[in-house]
Amino acid sequence: MINIVIPMKNPLMSKQRLSSVFDQNQRHDIALTLFINSLVFFQQYFQQHHVLVVTDSKQIAQLSREHGASVLFELQQGLNHAVKSAAMWSECFDFSSQLLIPADIAELDVKEISAILTSQQYLNHQLQAVTICPSKDNGTNALLTTPPSIIEFGYGLDSADVHQQNANQQRVDCLRLHLEKLSIDVDFPEDLPALKIIQFKRRA
Repeated sequence: MINIVIPMKNPLMSKQRLSSVFDQNQRHDIALTLFINSLVFFQQYFQQHHVLVVTDSKQIAQLSREHGASVLFELQQGLNHAVKSAAMWSECFDFSSQLLIPADIAELDVKEISAILTSQQYLNHQLQAVTICPSKDNGTNALLTTPPSIIEFGYGLDSADVHQQNANQQRVDCLRLHLEKLSIDVDFPEDLPALKIIQFKRRA
């Protein structure tokens, strides 16, 4: 079984890199809309998989439950700590794999997500494997780990390379998938043209 994990911090603290074009309320709305769209996407197309949201926000926790997701309330700061906690949760509830997806992908695509979820099938049911989908700036926009905590998580600069190195150190099979839509998250003003699902008016 695969547990799909979506980390989501308080939307009031999200999208600081867009502050040159959007005020705090607008950034909040962008972050929240992207997150809700992610929940709706997985609820609509991948009902067979469990979804866990890791958050420090009561608002996000409530929205997650309303969309059928479980919630891991995490007060400690940092994505790596949140993902590690999620992996421990996944293993505690007997999930064989964990797929981590950020909450700010501009456009989720069914075929791309299906490609990730099935990417390790050719390994003849080996018990240890890692699939990495890099972002456009060599971050990690999807990470499938079997079992969930098989590698140390290294989100940050060039995390796609870091995760691959960590997999190599553990001597587990590591696949690297380059998926066009999944490579685009919304972090900087130059990412906004990919944001087809939301049309927000910028600050004057």
